[in-house]
Amino acid sequence: MAPWVALPARHPVSMNAPNCGITFDPITPHLGAMITGVDFSRPLDTATHDAVLHAMADHLVLVAKEQNLMPEALRDLATSFGPAHLHHPDDGVIFADGMPEVLELRRSANGEDLFGGGGWHADVTFLKPAGYFSFLNAKVVPEVGGDTGFASTVTAFSTLSPAMQALLRDLKAVHSYDGPGRPEREGLTSVHPVVRRHPISSAEGLYLNTMFVTRFENMSVDESRPLIDFLDRHMTQLAFTCRVRWKPNQLVIWDNRFTLHLPCDDFTGQPRHMIRCATLEPEAS
Repeated sequence: MAPWVALPARHPVSMNAPNCGITFDPITPHLGAMITGVDFSRPLDTATHDAVLHAMADHLVLVAKEQNLMPEALRDLATSFGPAHLHHPDDGVIFADGMPEVLELRRSANGEDLFGGGGWHADVTFLKPAGYFSFLNAKVVPEVGGDTGFASTVTAFSTLSPAMQALLRDLKAVHSYDGPGRPEREGLTSVHPVVRRHPISSAEGLYLNTMFVTRFENMSVDESRPLIDFLDRHMTQLAFTCRVRWKPNQLVIWDNRFTLHLPCDDFTGQPRHMIRCATLEPEAS
């Protein structure tokens, strides 16, 4: 992004909901909000569900403190917004309480990782329907470190030149989780438009990440790589990001269609335990 390009103003589609006792406190001007006044461990009534849905359209990342959800409650919360993504049991995952909808994300004090991590990415973009909201609830967190960074692909797209925006609107990207020697991942490849429009806010955002995107449709890997790498650098600029510092029982919800996230691997020698449920986009979205 050129230094003289001003970030566009954000036009909220959600406001504080005093009748529901819900408030939203933005983390940055363009991404993320702290939400208070909701007990996510209990089923959401219609008004609260609608307030959360519209807040997600505006902020893309919501952070709620003091939300100690059991795996079943996390599953029920997540699936009230969209169908759960089910990992293959042979894909190196641990199911929480035996439920395939909820994963255990653990790191022991000796540094052994039990699923989770990686560079900037969005969850399960290799499926169709693709990843929608992810719900991550912290149980044990490091005293220092282990933050998660988030990047707004909406803000990133809005700061590109009109010519680049027009070029990208005509492109589709190949997202793949397939890999040699991994039969459980066979066929996990989908093609998605590079630019998506939010069904509620109408904002446009970039939809690609270097973890899963291999090339653009009708282009070779070598032809695609320079543009993919440029967009990756552009999307993850500090000005487009927010950073969440984890506390025990904190719940974070993010929209995989319009954000990327990055786990910070900087807590060697400290244990961490979280549970996660990722959802797939409802067919009507």
